[in-house]
Amino acid sequence: MAQPEHRMEWIPPEEAGLTDREQEILRLVAQGLANKEIAYRLGISQNTVKVHLRNIFSKTNLQSRTEAAMYAVRFRLVTLMPSFPAIGEEEAEEGEGEEAPLPAEPPATPEEAPKPPAMVSALSKMEESALTAFPRWQAIILLIAFLLGIAWALGPEPARSEAPGVIFQGDQAGQGIERTEALSRWKLIRQMPTPRARFALARWRDWLIVIGGEAPEGITDRVERLDLRRATWERGAPKPYPVAAAAAGTLGDRIYVPGGINPQGQPVDRVDVYDPEADRWLEGPSLPGPLAAYAMAVAGDRLYIFGGWDGRRLQGTVWMLDPARGRWEPRAPMPTPRAFAAAAALDDAIYVVGGYDGQRELAACERYRFAADRWEPCPPLNVGRGGLALVAMDGYLFAIGGGWRIPLAFNERYQPGADHWTPFETPITGTWRNLSAAPGDDAIWILGGWSGELRAGVWRFTPFPFRLFLPATQR
Repeated sequence: MAQPEHRMEWIPPEEAGLTDREQEILRLVAQGLANKEIAYRLGISQNTVKVHLRNIFSKTNLQSRTEAAMYAVRFRLVTLMPSFPAIGEEEAEEGEGEEAPLPAEPPATPEEAPKPPAMVSALSKMEESALTAFPRWQAIILLIAFLLGIAWALGPEPARSEAPGVIFQGDQAGQGIERTEALSRWKLIRQMPTPRARFALARWRDWLIVIGGEAPEGITDRVERLDLRRATWERGAPKPYPVAAAAAGTLGDRIYVPGGINPQGQPVDRVDVYDPEADRWLEGPSLPGPLAAYAMAVAGDRLYIFGGWDGRRLQGTVWMLDPARGRWEPRAPMPTPRAFAAAAALDDAIYVVGGYDGQRELAACERYRFAADRWEPCPPLNVGRGGLALVAMDGYLFAIGGGWRIPLAFNERYQPGADHWTPFETPITGTWRNLSAAPGDDAIWILGGWSGELRAGVWRFTPFPFRLFLPATQR
């Protein structure tokens, strides 16, 4: 019998009576540090850390490190002090009402930041203009050390875009911290041949197919195929037109890759169609207009695209492709225009969660009843997430990654009919965005992304490691 799900009741730190030291430890837990690392950082013993954690859990009714990290984020124990304003706040206020460019990946650190190559310069400008800045995890650690009386120096601000019409200035290079303690449901299987982010990922039979995206050399046309049975990679026919910030949807034995951003930094309307059996590319029906950074899902034998960026503004449009008719048809627009959201089909609906609305990361969840062409709200995420992945599996939705303005401390799952999303652990905290994920037979595969650098890891997450199989009975 399934155990009743634990529901957190939030007790603010002041009501819980958390001491300054306990709040310090909560900050470090939210960064993914193990007890040994916390003890070293604070100059105390591991046993003392354990005692503090027991006190924290007792005072706040938390039951795990994941909930503790979520608590720290919820009550802003890991945000900058008001005396350290976020970079770009003044620029954002002055530019209010102008159109927003699309954010892209920053360099790993401002000190080492090379000037972007020409082929990705537009993407770099977009990243520099993303929202008001949230500090890197490195900066947070430095700030905590400063408050503890340790002399640390904060690094310089990252370069800012001078492109006209930019209102989002100074998105810093977020850093991801890989968890050191074992996570029983997560396993790093192997590495991708090419580290990348903002790529398209499709599941076809027993293959995961990685298409395009941002690689070390810039926007790429590479296609790499992972055989899940043998855990081996092979190269596929390159995509005719390289793009990033596109998605892939499988209809029958064809994989559709609409739009995306080209190496010149502009959204395109071209649709390339991959035949994995023959390892060749075809041209599909063009989009009604240029589009990138959209959310996409397959429901039945239709492909649906939600929102995105058209080169000038964020979109709330919805387009449906009927491959038999070979054309895109408009559907009811999204209630919340945005880019970098994620979508997945579950039962008779498509869920669209997270993303940008042009000003902030969103926790929004909106459910699209595709048969009725109708939208309705669903419970929001616990924290805003941009550049996340969303996977439907075994009657649940799994939201993985994010960490643009808001640092990532946990992932989240949702079962239709519930009134909230439930956190679950993540192997990378801080920043892990613009990754891709796909369901397997009994696991979710998560690939690549950005966490201060392009990532190449292939993770296998098992949501339900213990399954109950009832033997069939004869009548």
